[in-house]
Amino acid sequence: MAKRRTLARTAAALPLLALAAVGCSSGTDVEEKTSVPQLAKEVCDSSLSPAARKDFEKLFAGRKVEESSYNSGLANAADELKQAKGTDVKACGVVLSDTTDRGMTIEFGWSYGPWSPSDASGMAFFSVADRAFSNGRMAYVLVKCSASVPKLNPDEEHYLLASMTGPDSNLPLAERQKLQVSVLYPVLRKMAEVVGCKEAADLPASPTLIPATAPK
Repeated sequence: MAKRRTLARTAAALPLLALAAVGCSSGTDVEEKTSVPQLAKEVCDSSLSPAARKDFEKLFAGRKVEESSYNSGLANAADELKQAKGTDVKACGVVLSDTTDRGMTIEFGWSYGPWSPSDASGMAFFSVADRAFSNGRMAYVLVKCSASVPKLNPDEEHYLLASMTGPDSNLPLAERQKLQVSVLYPVLRKMAEVVGCKEAADLPASPTLIPATAPK
């Protein structure tokens, strides 16, 4: 199998007192929280497709969620990615405030060749982009990228690699694997557009996740 090589956040006080009084008298928590459906629309520069939003909601149902502090936008992440410094670029993610679970993190990097894990046991593969797989905790999606990146060898095919960690979930493993790939794919598709991958134009917005055999 091809080995991954990664080329990879007093008057002025009166209104405040009034607000505090209202909060105390109502007996309710005035702190605003982002709902899971709302975050599904906003996360990773609103890159999730309608189908992926529904799958995001399944992954995070009933959780208290916020975007991670390092979310600086996919364009900024793409600029860093184009520098090909040899490290993965953290692009976006989700923080869970009701648990010690780290939530979800999405990163990008480069690979020469359609990288696959050396040990495919426990991995579920899907016919999405050029390669997609997940073990329920980590998910990866790759797409060939013909964009001009000066620090990448022009004589070798390079692939844009997206990886997603988390979240922890009590959902069945097979469902969790599929949901992870479903959420990760549209973020990769959006990043491929921002980076300038010519192949991005041929990527469907919401592909059907068809199980695939592990590559040999």
